[in-house]
Amino acid sequence: MAERMHASSMRRIWTIAFREFRHTVITKGFIFGALVMPVVMFAAIAALGMLIGMQMTPVVGTLVVIDESGTVAGFAAEELTPEQVAKDMQEALQRNSTLKNWPGGDVAQQATASLPSIDVKVESVQDATRVDELRAKVQDGSLLGLAIVPPELLNANPKDAEGNDLTYTLIVPTRSAPRLTGMLEKSIAKGIVKARVQRVGTDYTSLKALLALPETSVRRMSIEGAEADENALAKTLLPMGFMMLLWVATFASGQYLLTTTIEEKASKVMEVLLSAVSPMELLCGKLLGYAMVAAVMLGMYGALGIAGLIAAAMGDLVSPGMLILMLVYFVMAYAFVSTMMASVGSAVNDLREAQSLVTPAMLILMLPIMLWLPISEQPNGWIATISSFIPPAIPFVMVLRVTASNEQIDTWQVVLSLVWGFAWVGVFIWGGAKIFRVGVLMQGKPPSPRELLKWIRMA
Repeated sequence: MAERMHASSMRRIWTIAFREFRHTVITKGFIFGALVMPVVMFAAIAALGMLIGMQMTPVVGTLVVIDESGTVAGFAAEELTPEQVAKDMQEALQRNSTLKNWPGGDVAQQATASLPSIDVKVESVQDATRVDELRAKVQDGSLLGLAIVPPELLNANPKDAEGNDLTYTLIVPTRSAPRLTGMLEKSIAKGIVKARVQRVGTDYTSLKALLALPETSVRRMSIEGAEADENALAKTLLPMGFMMLLWVATFASGQYLLTTTIEEKASKVMEVLLSAVSPMELLCGKLLGYAMVAAVMLGMYGALGIAGLIAAAMGDLVSPGMLILMLVYFVMAYAFVSTMMASVGSAVNDLREAQSLVTPAMLILMLPIMLWLPISEQPNGWIATISSFIPPAIPFVMVLRVTASNEQIDTWQVVLSLVWGFAWVGVFIWGGAKIFRVGVLMQGKPPSPRELLKWIRMA
């Protein structure tokens, strides 16, 4: 008899769970927000190479440089040759190793291959009285630009009368594209530097080679003596990405749970449901149904993130151990957030009233976001260690630590966080169930936090 009642109860719970899942997932808003958007984002990333490969408008025209020495224009012309522009762009892009294996091929090669045809003539004018005449030509579009270089700017340490750094002026027409303006600006600046170097009788190419910063290979040594590559990206952006993935999946489903609970209570649908199931069966069904919603979101956005890392040749930053712990802490995070949302939703009559009850818990849950940088920089520091055991922020902080540390977090801390965290999950579910049982049929003035504690004691 008891087994039959238990089976019947489980059947009702699963019926409620699938009802909540179906009514949430099979909607236009969810399908677009949680399913279509990740696909669109991934397609946009994959199409980046093709977008870069689109041919730009040819750059043809004349750049005039007003310079009394007459040397800057020649050096600027050297910088505006198609070969030099392609070389500069390729060197700049290759400094960023994350772009080398982007979807669609090497971004540096594609960018240089897609450069527009460049045919820029650089004229030198030593007569400064022609400024107004040349300005008029820039205004009507006859010139690509006009550069005015003060004679003092070619000195070794150019300063004005007040001791401020001197600047040169670049005037471009309204239609000048930002990328073209930047190209002209850079070429003139390098031309001025070359003119300075020539004035002191030094070879620019040799001097540039002497001043070039060497490449660095940073190796981090563990306590056991093993060495591993230092990866700044893994210590900053990756942990935040994992934590935000956890945050989005749990809070999006939790918000759905809060909203539907309030709506069903306000529309009296809750009373109809409670005529067929018990409050605990209803609560369990809702938690289980929205757990499946959260799992769908975690899977979609998680797959998008991992695919992006693999496409950028950074898949080695994510280990199977990280993913397993991520799933475990996801269960913990969802239990914390969903229990709070369900209990608050059952106790209030509208979303405005819910905010006053959710805010105290949200302040604690904001802790990982506020401490993201300190925890990522020192995942084994005292701030990270202490905040790892503050419920309900435990899963979010631990995901930050596990994904930020170049060395493994002490096993005892991971185990203790799981034991301590799931113990508090039990407390949250126990208290949330009592609040849900009392509040689900309550109407009128919303309870205060002190009254919620009374509900827990009397239920």
